Amino acid sequence: MSPAKFKEIREKLGLTQEELSIILGVSTYKPISHYETGFRTPSLLVQAVMSYFDSLTNKEAMTFIEDIKHHMAKVKKSVKTKKL
Repeated sequence: MSPAKFKEIREKLGLTQEELSIILGVSTYKPISHYETGFRTPSLLVQAVMSYFDSLTNKEAMTFIEDIKHHMAKVKKSVKTKKL
């Protein structure tokens, strides 16, 4: 996936780099910036997720994003609980 296509998909979704970094589970917005400038190449999984987003309508993409956020919150809660 080209850097321009990656950025195009993010912008089509109306997401900031920070918001997309949270959805994709990367540490900060910097990897997103690097993907969009071509400094780094996203993993195949990240490329597949972005390709999937591109295939969805905006409404479907927003539903998927909300589902992902919900599941990430559950996983984070589970991880925190196990550490205690």
